[in-house]
Amino acid sequence: MVEAEPQSSTSTDAAIPLIDGRESRWFQNRYFWRVSGVVALIGMLLFSGLMVFWHTVEGSREDEQTVRRLVVDVTHRSADIQQWYETAIQTVNMSILHPAVQDFRSSPGEATAYFKTLAAEVPRFSQLRIVSPSGMEALRVDARGGDIIVTPAEGLQDKSGRYYVEAAKSLRPGQIYVSKLDLNVENGEIEVPHRPTTRIVAPIIANNQEVSGYLIVNLDMATPLNAYGVAPGGVMRTELIDHEGYWLAGAEDDRNWGFMLEHNASVKQSDPELWQRIAAVDHQGGFEFDGKIYEVETISVSQMLNAISSDDVHAASTRFHLVGSAPAYQPWAGNIAIKTVFVAFMVMLICGFSGVVGYLMLRRRQAAQLQVLLTKDLMVQGRMASLGRIVAGVSHEMRTPLGNALTVSTTMSDDLAELQQDLAKAREDSEERLEIIEALMMGNRILQKNIERTRELLKHFNQTATDQSVHTQRVFDLAKIVTDLCETLRNQLEKTGIRLSIALPETARMNSYSDAVDQVILSLIMNAHQHAFVGREKGIISIRVSKRDENSYLVEIADNGVGISSDNIDRIFEPFWSLATTTGGSGLGLAITMNVVQNTLGGEIKVSSMPGSGTVFRIVLPKVAPTRMGKHESPFSVESQTALTSPNTSEST
Repeated sequence: MVEAEPQSSTSTDAAIPLIDGRESRWFQNRYFWRVSGVVALIGMLLFSGLMVFWHTVEGSREDEQTVRRLVVDVTHRSADIQQWYETAIQTVNMSILHPAVQDFRSSPGEATAYFKTLAAEVPRFSQLRIVSPSGMEALRVDARGGDIIVTPAEGLQDKSGRYYVEAAKSLRPGQIYVSKLDLNVENGEIEVPHRPTTRIVAPIIANNQEVSGYLIVNLDMATPLNAYGVAPGGVMRTELIDHEGYWLAGAEDDRNWGFMLEHNASVKQSDPELWQRIAAVDHQGGFEFDGKIYEVETISVSQMLNAISSDDVHAASTRFHLVGSAPAYQPWAGNIAIKTVFVAFMVMLICGFSGVVGYLMLRRRQAAQLQVLLTKDLMVQGRMASLGRIVAGVSHEMRTPLGNALTVSTTMSDDLAELQQDLAKAREDSEERLEIIEALMMGNRILQKNIERTRELLKHFNQTATDQSVHTQRVFDLAKIVTDLCETLRNQLEKTGIRLSIALPETARMNSYSDAVDQVILSLIMNAHQHAFVGREKGIISIRVSKRDENSYLVEIADNGVGISSDNIDRIFEPFWSLATTTGGSGLGLAITMNVVQNTLGGEIKVSSMPGSGTVFRIVLPKVAPTRMGKHESPFSVESQTALTSPNTSEST
């Protein structure tokens, strides 16, 4: 049953392969996006590769500069510490031999005056004192900035419990003891504000070669250590770490002096892996860890002190670790906004360039496809012209003899009938004669039938070769044309198992040639009926009409039949070409259809097919057919050919 469906509805026969048929715009074309995507991907990869290469080179250069700065900084700080200790030890060596120090028991005032002078001349000494062998302070002079303070007798302290006093008792004449670097303690409490201090101890030898006391000088380390930490205006950090992994200076969040303060913070505890790398540096070396570059110089305190003093020097600390660190090169460090804008600009540039390339490639591909189509159309037109010449020649040469043959056969038929009547009147009923006459009449009828078939074929040729001016242009409804045609064919097709399905808009007004449109659609339906369902008992032919654009309609005639192979689909519009060995056919039907669509209706026809799934004919019909000035010639016709009719031809014969 034929069912007219509105354009917005979906056909019940979803298996039929109907296609849209619209030529997509460039930004809707898959080829454009494929090419643009590939070019964009290549561009992104190249840009990423260049960025990685640039960042690698730039990172290597920046890291090398960072390493050089760290090496210089660590080396300078190591030299500062050595110089600080060297000056202090040399001063102690000279002071231990001074008469005022030698005679501190008999002349304490002279010793105090000497200490005051020494404290004023050597600001790095925060305290000078003499401690008796028992550990009790004999005299002491403190330096507090520009103030020199002499501690009275009642203010002197017992230092017998301090580790450096105990260590000093084992010193022999000429030996020096250097305590570890820690915070100064007064009266059993850590002095506040914290004062980093190293004590240099030397025994005072009396005339009887006995130890009369110990010269103890407090070396104020605040000055050299204050420069540790993050450099002003920079990102480099310098830290001083003792042999146990405790920060002495430069730690973040004020985690210095963990072995004396309650927080007990150390590198060894907070980051064991980093501490292992630092401790593994024997003299000087560097490494990269956790996004930072480290440069480490390990100072052996004993070697350093013995190198700067010819005397035998004993040290409580075994070594210091001078650690300089700075962030390794980070590609996105710095002004992120500018870099983000740059990358976004490059991405947009690459996408834009890839779009241009995709557009140009699409246009080049379309031009190549158009050239192929033009070449194909020229070939078709050439075949049409050849057909026209054949038709003109055959029609000219055959119609006269066919007319004569038809005249003769008609005359013979009349003569045989007259002879048969004469024999009947003469009562000549010879059976042999009657059989001969009957056979002649039968043969004559067969001859006339074949002549008529030949004339019909020539008439078919004439329809192909002559002009189409018989069509009348008028305003009509395409939807009604299709509906009426399908209603007419419904019963005939259903008897053979073929069902029609249509999807039409409510109205589709055209100013064209309704009989030509009817001829085209009928030809395609009958072509599908004759060829699409060979070997099948039933099938579906679907017709859909839709608005292609403002100026044209799209008519799709599809079937779910056997389809057309890719080897044959390009030849179906060729005149006299057909694979219908069992169904018959002259091979002119689709050639005529193409001629009518292109030259009468001003449209175009295309076909797509999938073997085993069906075929779709797509026809684009202008809403207003092109106006023909005068006689419209078929591309089959040849102007210079002799007219197809002959004066000797009798159509009524």
